[in-house]
Amino acid sequence: MKKATLALALTVLGTGYAAAQTQTITKNRFGCHAKEVTERLFQLVQAGDENGFGQLLQASLHSGECKGWKTGEEVVLESRTVGYACLQPTVGGGQCYWTPVSAIDK
Repeated sequence: MKKATLALALTVLGTGYAAAQTQTITKNRFGCHAKEVTERLFQLVQAGDENGFGQLLQASLHSGECKGWKTGEEVVLESRTVGYACLQPTVGGGQCYWTPVSAIDK
């Protein structure tokens, strides 16, 4: 019984370390290296602060902190939470960008 429980626990733990998965962007979205920046941008949208959103997004895109994803782009899913996914470009690699899961969910 102990061996079966240990095997089950190792199987469950192992699922968190599965290989990265290739995904396709289904909706134009942006993503940022820091999850906090992505969350802040969506807070500005929800608060109706279009000016603040536009200024922060443009500055973040210009600095390279954020990038825009285009529909049809192939990306690698590195990590996923309830509302966000950390996506990496398939070409060029590098650090992932926290993006709303709506960018890859159909």
